[in-house]
Amino acid sequence: MTSSQPYRLVILGGGVNGLCAAFHAVQRGIGPVALIDQYKLGHDRGSSHGHSRITRSAYVNEDYVNLMQVAHLEAWPELEQRLGSQLVYPTEGCFFGPAGGKYERYARAVTNVGIDCVETSVEEARRKYPQFRFSDTPGVILDRTAGLVAAQETIVGLAGYAAEHIDVIEETSVTGIDLGCSPIELATASSTLTAESLVVTAGPWVRRLIPELQDTVTVARQTVLFLRLDTTTEAHGLGACPVWGYLGGDSDFSYYGLPEFGQPGIKMARHIVSGRDDDPDDPVDPTSAEIKDSTAFAGECFAARLIEVLSVEKCHYTNTGDEDFIIDHHPANPACVIGSGFSGHGFKLGPVTGRALVDLAIDGEPSNGAFTKARDRFKLKKDKP
Repeated sequence: MTSSQPYRLVILGGGVNGLCAAFHAVQRGIGPVALIDQYKLGHDRGSSHGHSRITRSAYVNEDYVNLMQVAHLEAWPELEQRLGSQLVYPTEGCFFGPAGGKYERYARAVTNVGIDCVETSVEEARRKYPQFRFSDTPGVILDRTAGLVAAQETIVGLAGYAAEHIDVIEETSVTGIDLGCSPIELATASSTLTAESLVVTAGPWVRRLIPELQDTVTVARQTVLFLRLDTTTEAHGLGACPVWGYLGGDSDFSYYGLPEFGQPGIKMARHIVSGRDDDPDDPVDPTSAEIKDSTAFAGECFAARLIEVLSVEKCHYTNTGDEDFIIDHHPANPACVIGSGFSGHGFKLGPVTGRALVDLAIDGEPSNGAFTKARDRFKLKKDKP
């Protein structure tokens, strides 16, 4: 059975990037459009679920710093206005880590771009944020552009907006994509959809749909903890506690955290990219060893004693080896655009990257100058800039 309606654009995957792509397609007046996901929108099998995310300008290279200015000054305000809800809560960010590692590259990148970030002494940082020990860092980057993103509210708002303007097809798995057809054909168990243009933002399932990514991206399950410390609740609430990141000397040893928001406990997780390749269809619960490692770090990081782990969550990161996103045309058919490798630091850029995905699919090129400047960084096959 073939669907009777050929779509101008089909978006495959309803995480934050797929939903932001749908939002921008509507803003541009593109139609008809369909968004397909194998689960109900807002599911917890990928990496777009949960109450909160960090937004920040502090980054290891200038391309992302520049893109974050577009996100903060243009993209998120537009989204908030259209959805009628506050989605970003300004919250200063603290970023720290041992000398000789990512910390120094972060400091150099934000200084070169000239955004509202300053490097302060450990002593001053401890006076301002006594919640932290700051024990093994030469200084602390204070990112005054940072904030907390209400992630769950963002997903719910975007999903509702999409349902009002386009065809949202939930709980439907795409079993195959025929890029040799024009229009492109997408097979499901009960029908075949056709699309003049296709955006694939399938998260940890992308390799099954786009085999060319088999050796390019990996899937890593993350362990997210919600902690109760021996201190007042206010000390770790929104407005008193910063969003923060520990930039380890080892490229795969980093932690991040956020104030209590949406559920009990402060949020803390280790950022893991390499060393594992997990199956999102066979999710494994966090091990006691992983939880022990994270709580040990919490004991070193926070000044107050850890009393208990209130809850544990998991998500599946999909990343490239260098953590750069993939936002590019499929090599076999430019009408198909791939969006992948966003996990761990892509949610805050969703309104920017979603727009770029639609631009590439419809026009063949991005419309945003900051993205155009960084274009080579996000190509599927690229020489590193």
